[in-house]
Amino acid sequence: MADIHLFGGEKGGVGKSFVCRTAIAYHLDREIDFVPFDSDRSNADVLRIYGQPAGCRQAIFSEAERYDDAANGIFNAALEGHRVLVNLPAQAMPALTQWINDNELLELANETEVSFVSWFVSDCGLDSLKLFGEMLDTFGDRVQHVFVANYGMTERWERLKDNQALMDRMREAGVKLVKFPKFVGRAVRDKIDERSLTFEAAKASDELDPIGRQGVKSFLRKSFEQFEAAGVFANGQ
Repeated sequence: MADIHLFGGEKGGVGKSFVCRTAIAYHLDREIDFVPFDSDRSNADVLRIYGQPAGCRQAIFSEAERYDDAANGIFNAALEGHRVLVNLPAQAMPALTQWINDNELLELANETEVSFVSWFVSDCGLDSLKLFGEMLDTFGDRVQHVFVANYGMTERWERLKDNQALMDRMREAGVKLVKFPKFVGRAVRDKIDERSLTFEAAKASDELDPIGRQGVKSFLRKSFEQFEAAGVFANGQ
């Protein structure tokens, strides 16, 4: 059985690709078989950083007819038995939903023992929570949902806790919650991005001082602990 993890959130600037890159680092560290894809054509930083180190491939989600099969490699990789991690761009839902529905992929997934996991990375803004509710409306219990509370983007998590209706829906739908830790050290994070460093390279890079390298290690440890506490990758361990 293989699974396809879609890292989205619909809003720009909520940390979707950063969470995806951390998930890639987790799989490399744990030596779990996987294939990563980047479908963000405007800022393909996952492809740029993990193209060679992790064999990241490109996929395209588009409502344009000429791109009908430009994302099929994602499902085909899962059919080959690989776990698949996909970085999504902002506002991907219309094209993603069209790809899934036009190809009847949820039905095909049931036949071939492939499962979809939808990661929703959120800053807990009111618009983000509304978009997550729409995600639940669209896919319901046909996919596993993961809500990522990105503590690096906001401190307004009371909005989620205070939204009792949404919290009840999340419990009923079996949504898994990941409390994604803040990366301490903005300058270090900027340097990692500017130099296109993988997390693995950053842990030993002479371009970072000892505090910076320790910060990377601490962030990864905390992130991996959250992944494992939520059980989001349990099938691959």
